[in-house]
Amino acid sequence: MQDLIETFFDAIARLEQGQISYMVVGSVAAMVYGEPRMTHDLDLVIEVSPKRANELPHLFPDDEFYCPPAEVIRAEVTSRGQFNLIHHHSGLKIDLMLRKDTPHAKMEFSRRRRVPFWNEREVYVASPEDVILKKLDYFRQGGSHKHIGDIRGILAETDIESDYLEHWLDELGLRREWAQV
Repeated sequence: MQDLIETFFDAIARLEQGQISYMVVGSVAAMVYGEPRMTHDLDLVIEVSPKRANELPHLFPDDEFYCPPAEVIRAEVTSRGQFNLIHHHSGLKIDLMLRKDTPHAKMEFSRRRRVPFWNEREVYVASPEDVILKKLDYFRQGGSHKHIGDIRGILAETDIESDYLEHWLDELGLRREWAQV
């Protein structure tokens, strides 16, 4: 477990050193605001221009990480898709998702917060309301109740900006999923 945490911070430090804007999302973000659960991957939303896409393989060298070739990364950056990194020693999988160009994605990224995470180290994390909205969307897509559990954990542990959440529940069409929480 310590290996995974150190690899997590190493990956974040590499992005920060490369001046690549990021935010932690997914189950790790849900744990920041809610209750811990096991996960073996790290989900990050990044913001990088196509011109800078070639820099990413240099931040994650082949002897330490599986990293797709620069042309694959460039294509994903251009299409605002995603790609994976895998740390050879720990096996940590890091999903790097490019920030979408939607009104909510822009707002979500602008609301990210630098929060304490582990042993006084800080990282940028999506806001609790935006983690809830994404978890509701994942639930809509796949039906996995782990997302509902994550949301309930966040609601039990963290104060939420209700007006913001209510607005985006309607905008994103997530009322039916919210009712299940």
